[in-house]
Amino acid sequence: MEMAHYTTPEDSAPWTKFVRRAQAYVETGRLEQDEVLYKVEIGERLAEVRTALGTGADNWVALLKRALDNRTNTIDWRLARALNQWCENHPDEALQALGAIWARDNSSVAERVRTFSNLLPDSVIRGKGSRTNVASVLLMGLDVKQYPPFRVTTFQGAYDDTGYGQLKPDADEADQYGHALGFLGRFIDEASTRGLTLRHPLDAQSIVWVLKHTDIGKSTRDLKPQTANSLAKTAPPLQALADELLLPVDFLKNIDLLLQDKKQVIFQGPPGTGKTYVARALAERLAESRERVRLVQFHSSFAYEDFVQGFRPKIIDGKQIGFELRDGPLLRAAKHATDQPDTKHFLVIDEINRGNLGKVFGELYFLLEYRDREITLQYSDKPFSLPGNLYIIGTMNTADRSIALVDLALRRRFYFVEFHPDEEPIKGLLRRWLGEKAPSMEWMAGVVDRANQKLDHRHATIGPSYFMRENLDHDMVARIWKHNVLPYIEEHLFGESARLDEFALDTLTIEAAQDREDQESDVSENGENGPTKASGSHDASD
Repeated sequence: MEMAHYTTPEDSAPWTKFVRRAQAYVETGRLEQDEVLYKVEIGERLAEVRTALGTGADNWVALLKRALDNRTNTIDWRLARALNQWCENHPDEALQALGAIWARDNSSVAERVRTFSNLLPDSVIRGKGSRTNVASVLLMGLDVKQYPPFRVTTFQGAYDDTGYGQLKPDADEADQYGHALGFLGRFIDEASTRGLTLRHPLDAQSIVWVLKHTDIGKSTRDLKPQTANSLAKTAPPLQALADELLLPVDFLKNIDLLLQDKKQVIFQGPPGTGKTYVARALAERLAESRERVRLVQFHSSFAYEDFVQGFRPKIIDGKQIGFELRDGPLLRAAKHATDQPDTKHFLVIDEINRGNLGKVFGELYFLLEYRDREITLQYSDKPFSLPGNLYIIGTMNTADRSIALVDLALRRRFYFVEFHPDEEPIKGLLRRWLGEKAPSMEWMAGVVDRANQKLDHRHATIGPSYFMRENLDHDMVARIWKHNVLPYIEEHLFGESARLDEFALDTLTIEAAQDREDQESDVSENGENGPTKASGSHDASD
């Protein structure tokens, strides 16, 4: 392993505080299960990709996509998608770059990262921090315990907390990762002198991540071990998730509070507002494991037997057809939650209002309201109750009013959270995303706002998710508008076909530009500075 050498004495007080916080977390006993094991699994999957490349297997693209298909702190999901798309569209270029970072020779880590970065086009992934993040994750396929993942803000916070030296502005990706490895080596040494043993850089990196995104151990100077442990059991790091989703952390914290109170919430709003995406991401973060989150989608033919429990056909002795009683996703989720009472489990119900809820839920109407009571299910004579550590998040599309109306009995049992383009935080989401990911396309936020004004129907607005796409450009916008947005608008304006011309992309673009000019004119007349346009590349790993 290569690490930057440090020879200048530094103030030990910051390191003492940092190691004390690390000790508080290690004493919880959660390091291996929560932060190390899944990274080892990702490293093993990446090693499979490396082996596939070495043997000339043609399924390496699929294997890479599988290895990077995670919602963890290893790699920003947008970077993973961009890398996968590059491998699919330009396999020869990608093979050369991957061959450099996974070379089967004695190349140094710096050489591997630098060569890979030179072969990775800026048009695929921009920003030194983002490119270093991608390179570090791929290095996990060599030895995950020695080469853990790197994220800019995570390590920068640790540098600041400990007084560790800063990089020069002209440092490249290899310098950035080498500096991070040097810090982890220093952390291991400082911890050892204070009685805390860290086995390898992956242990150190995992603790750095936890300390950056939680308040664990910040006030442990004079606390007993059990008090430090209780501090370590703070809420999951929602700030990191908020940064990834470009949503206010208070918005996510409020949903968490609603879940703690009633155990079940429903996200409601028009299509394209990110309800399902946020539901899954939040559930996985609160559960602190993807394995403790299950997703099911309701539809018109979905029944109690599909969701709770029912008899299903079965082949007996290889020839005779019989029936067996099978548990549905609800009972399976409840069983896992009961077997692991100290962890949170989530059931995400997509399109919850598309099912006949009275028939699908059955006795659950009672159990959702009375979590501490038992009841006998329709196909069983054993008493059953919903465990208190099983949480339910539903999503509901309000565009179609024929299905958006749910009975009051269900509304009384769920909290409802609005996901509407005319209300924050969804209102400004597209503009924030474009400002970070596609500054040259920021004008599209104004076009969508203008179209929604013309629609003048709160439950039929155009959500931001249509345009939150990697490599968004004018041609992609035109395709999305023609084949996604306009058919949706046409359906809403059924019987008013003459109005469709109002929603032509060129027309809306001109009107949105005029709206912006008018706004800037109003601001300048008031003697204030006009709005500035975002520019420059964005480091997604921030």
